[in-house]
Amino acid sequence: MKNTQAISVTIPVELAEIMNKIQKKKMKNYSSIVTEALTEYLLKEEYEEQVKKISKSAAKAGVFTMQDIDRIVHEVRRGKKSKKSSI
Repeated sequence: MKNTQAISVTIPVELAEIMNKIQKKKMKNYSSIVTEALTEYLLKEEYEEQVKKISKSAAKAGVFTMQDIDRIVHEVRRGKKSKKSSI
């Protein structure tokens, strides 16, 4: 027995039409298409949440640009980790 749960959703007609085309083209069932789309959405949300957390830490450490990151990487490689770069 699969570890799944049946749900019911209502979507706009335009999305249903697109889903029908995808279903026929890729020969996937609707559940697979929705599961794949929802999984990607949830991963994107988690990624964005992690970026927010990291951005806050980076800002506190004075890291705002790629140049700041490059500078810190070079300092660490030379064994001169600055106080600013303690993320």
